[in-house]
Amino acid sequence: MSLRRLFLAVALAGGVSSVAQAQCDRRFTLVNQSGSTINQFFFGSSAQRNWGVDQLGSNVLPSGRSIRYETRHSGRNDFKVVWANGATAELMNIDICATSEIVATQRGIVAR
Repeated sequence: MSLRRLFLAVALAGGVSSVAQAQCDRRFTLVNQSGSTINQFFFGSSAQRNWGVDQLGSNVLPSGRSIRYETRHSGRNDFKVVWANGATAELMNIDICATSEIVATQRGIVAR
């Protein structure tokens, strides 16, 4: 393969990757089906070492309710909920491009 063809192949591969990333829908819905109120919710890139700020802020999410979010990071993300009783659940390394819901249940949290 000539050097010119190699550069063209690399450039095209990079373009396809960029297009695929641009098509990633980073929006998701947190659904509370746990039977308890969620007091805090955290999410972010799996590459981050800390949880950052509570995304609910001064609000809470009662059971039976949902709220829509958009993450800044396509690809792998981590999620954490804290219920009113102090119990927590974490869901790690979830491909946000293939996930539309994070669901809090009585057993923890799951991605759908």
